[in-house]
Amino acid sequence: MPLEAVLLDMGGVLLDMRSSSGVPSGQLDHRGRQALLRRLGGRLRSEDLEDELFGPWRRQYELRYQRGREADLAPHFERLRRRSGGGPTDEEMVEAWFEPYAESLRAMPGAVAAVEGLRRRGLGVALVSNVPLPGRLYRAALAARGFDGLIDVYRFSYDSGHRKPSPYMLRSALEEIGVAPAAAIMVGDRKQSDVAAGRAAGLGTAWIRSDYATGPAPDWTLDSIGELPDLVDRLAGT
Repeated sequence: MPLEAVLLDMGGVLLDMRSSSGVPSGQLDHRGRQALLRRLGGRLRSEDLEDELFGPWRRQYELRYQRGREADLAPHFERLRRRSGGGPTDEEMVEAWFEPYAESLRAMPGAVAAVEGLRRRGLGVALVSNVPLPGRLYRAALAARGFDGLIDVYRFSYDSGHRKPSPYMLRSALEEIGVAPAAAIMVGDRKQSDVAAGRAAGLGTAWIRSDYATGPAPDWTLDSIGELPDLVDRLAGT
């Protein structure tokens, strides 16, 4: 069946996430927490953020593989609001913490050009990514790095309630595009999630070399996202 669509992972494929988890860490986490404290009007301390928000959320986050879904931030934000006597919305709080980290993200070399190449070839493009925070944060970062208008469909695990290697998000994305699994490939840098999900959903799979090499064998291996248009051309026999 001719290739009609390409499903792409985000971290290590389209964006350099700066951390394996895709959340603020180190100095960027510290800066985000300080911004969140200011957004809360200076009524709380750093210790309060750890006790009411980040500590409980992180304990649930560590169970994401067993549960097959991301940890929900909402109850922790609500607890933080009760501690502070009111305050900003969930969206405002997560944006305050995430913003310094978002500003640090960069497009992977050649990624924008590669996706543009897929579009020129008439292929549907979907993003299917495991993320620990609301997908709109990452979607905004993608748009700011040149991907706006290049991706037809977005599926983020935090929003969908499913994580790769479950095939759920891949099948959902293909259904929205209107493409059969046999006419699509999944491209990612993690064999255990991206390749495994692609195989489970009935897609061809392409793995971009990385340290995440444990998992099922892909159909094709790439050294970088920049090689993807050439692979597409080979599959099309051009």
